[in-house]
Parts: sequence; structure tokens; C-alpha cells
Amino acid sequence: MGGGEINLSLLAQALAKNNQEVHVLTSIHKNLATYEEINQVKIYRRLKTAENPSTFSNNLKRYHTFPKSLTPEIRTLAEEIKPNLIHFIGTSIIAAQSIKHDPITKNIPLFATIESYPTLCPKGDRIYQGKQECKEICTYKKFTSCQRNSTEIGKMQNKIYLKYNPLFHHYLYQHYRKLNQNLKHCHLIAISKYIQTLLEQQSLQSIVIPNSINQTSFQISKNTENKKIKNNRPHLLYVGSLTTFKGPQIILKAIKGLNCHLDIYGEGNLKQQLQNEIDKNNLDATIHLPVSYDKMPEIYNNAEIIIFPSIWPEPFGRIAIEGMMSGKIVVGSNIGGIKETLEENNGILFTPGNSEELNTILYNLINKKVESLPSPKELQKQGALKYSEEIVINKLMETYQTVLGNVEKVQITTNS
Repeated sequence: MGGGEINLSLLAQALAKNNQEVHVLTSIHKNLATYEEINQVKIYRRLKTAENPSTFSNNLKRYHTFPKSLTPEIRTLAEEIKPNLIHFIGTSIIAAQSIKHDPITKNIPLFATIESYPTLCPKGDRIYQGKQECKEICTYKKFTSCQRNSTEIGKMQNKIYLKYNPLFHHYLYQHYRKLNQNLKHCHLIAISKYIQTLLEQQSLQSIVIPNSINQTSFQISKNTENKKIKNNRPHLLYVGSLTTFKGPQIILKAIKGLNCHLDIYGEGNLKQQLQNEIDKNNLDATIHLPVSYDKMPEIYNNAEIIIFPSIWPEPFGRIAIEGMMSGKIVVGSNIGGIKETLEENNGILFTPGNSEELNTILYNLINKKVESLPSPKELQKQGALKYSEEIVINKLMETYQTVLGNVEKVQITTNS
């Protein structure tokens, strides 16, 4: 699961634990039941989508089939369960306008969590021309110039037949416009102040409710408190997509000449290039396949330093919070939600894409030349004060109650 799906899962289960009736409408999955109940959350797998977001054909299928299946399925489920509210997660917000005007659902309040950029950027990454953080509201002219100079679109490589294809440009931009226009029909929840600022740029008001972290899962390991970085090959960790905008290639450049081991967990179109770089420079680094989310606490506990090197402005920065909750030193890019998270919680920031600066930071950490680092327990406490499940769910319930006065049943839709 990605960050959005993880957050949805935690929120739905936390609401259910707080005696709310929660129904999740999500995508059909060939290996999973069309209906099941997990931890008191009722899950309906009815939405049509594609299986692999990394290919053009699958994304084209997704753009076409997913919006068409949303409105009728939401309408059908609303007739069945009579929800007090509908909460959109991700691109499912594309159904908001039609749901608002449907006779069956028109009186049901709509909420939407904005946890990614498809509603704010046609490419979904807010990296202008593939080089720097975008600061502007997109227009068709700006988009076509940006798209032609970008190496990636979302998790796809930007092939030449996409860069110079006016039909593709028109289709992608119109899809973005549909998503963007649906924002005004919902009570908006931003997962960071950074997202809230972007919404304000478009004259849209929102309340900030960050993603939650299951504090009991990310515990400090028994040896973390006494664990110190030594010269005998400390372990560094990268977790995320193996794509250019996520920045794993920056770490490989940064660790040249350093006495350390790097573990990389992820998949993506950059995988072979990264492996070639490791082999060419004889780096002590290993690329692992992604692991299920329940395995992540163990992965964090096996590392001393977590590196979050994104070039794009991450909307939130879950990995930084999970690393801190595990009592680890986190080094992250000074951009987007990562900057916000680490500035507030004693993390270490570096200029996005600057491997030389990252090299200096890692050298100083490895050789114990950094003073006044917070202890593992201090890091975990800081994370718990803002991102614990209890604090986040209470804020969400207050938001619901402000609109409804009373919450009895909750339906959440997602695009997972």
C-alpha cells in the first residue's frame, strides 16, 4: 500500500474502534473477496480500475473506467446503508459533483482528504519541467511546456510518444480539470500545512488533519536507546518508489566514499539503473523488493539512519514520521511536507537533489561529528504528540461533528 491507502486503512479502523459504522468502497481486486469485514470495517470491492499504475495502457484504462464506475456504485451503496456522510480519499473526488446533484445522495455532506496532487497538478507531482518545485496554478500552456520537459508522469516514464502527443496532453489536462473542479463540492481536509497553502492559492479553505501513525507498531527496539553510530558500517535505509522524483539515485551518489551499508526497499522504472550504479561503483548497497506494511517496523529498527531524499514536494512525509517514531535519525529533503515534518521534529534537512550536501551530512553523522541530536525516546514523543492515532481521529471526529452535529455512520471511498 502507498501512503494514502495506509492512512485510509488506519482511519477506517480507528473510526470503527470509536463505535462508528464504517463502509469502505474501493477497487475490485482479482485475489480478494468483493465484500468482507476486517476489524469491524465493512469493505466493498466494486470499483473498476487498473492494476499497474506504472504503464501507459493501465493508466489509460484507469482514467476511463474508474470515474464511470464511481457514481453508480456510490449511489447503490448509499441506498443500501443510508450514510450520514461520504468521505472521498484520493481521485475518488472526481465523483463529488455528480453525487452532490444525484437525488439519492444530494443531501449527504461530502468530505475529501487531499493527500496527493492529481487535483492540483495534471502530472500529479508539482515538479515544473521535471526540475524544480512548481509554485503556480497550472494552465494548459504551462502544462504542455512542463510535460514535454519532464522525464516522468506520476509513476510512469514520460516516453517520447507522450511528450509530443497533443491528444494525450488534452486528455490528461481535462482529467485534472475535472478533479480540480470537484474540490469546491467538499469539506476539504489537507494532510499538511503545505497542502493547505496550495488549496488557499486556489481560494479553497481546508482544515489540516495529518496522517496518523500506529504508535504501538513503531516502537523503539530494545537496543536502539543504546545504539550509537560507529565506524563499523552503520546501516542506512531508503524506502519508496524507485523513480527519479523520489531521489534514490541521490543517495547512491552521496554514499560514495562513506563507510556504510545502504538498504533500498522499493520498485520502479529506475531499478536497473540503480543496480548498475551500485555495481559500477562497488557500493555496499542492496535493493530489496517492497515488503508488506506490517514488516516495516522491523525494517526501520534494523537501520540507524533513515534517508528521505525526494526531489518532488511530498504532500506529507509518512516515512519521516515512522522513522522518528522508531527512534531513528531522519535525513530528508528540504521541500514540501518533508520540510514541514522535519523542521518541527528535529530532523535533518538538505537541499533537494544535492548529493554533495547529503554526503557531508552523512559523513558527519557516521563519524559522530553532529552534536545535540535528540534521543530515540525524544523523537518518538515528538511524533506521538501530533501523529498518534488517538489525536488524529479525535480531530477528524470533531470536523465531522462540526458539519453534522452527530456522527453515526461513516462511508469512506478511495481509489486504491
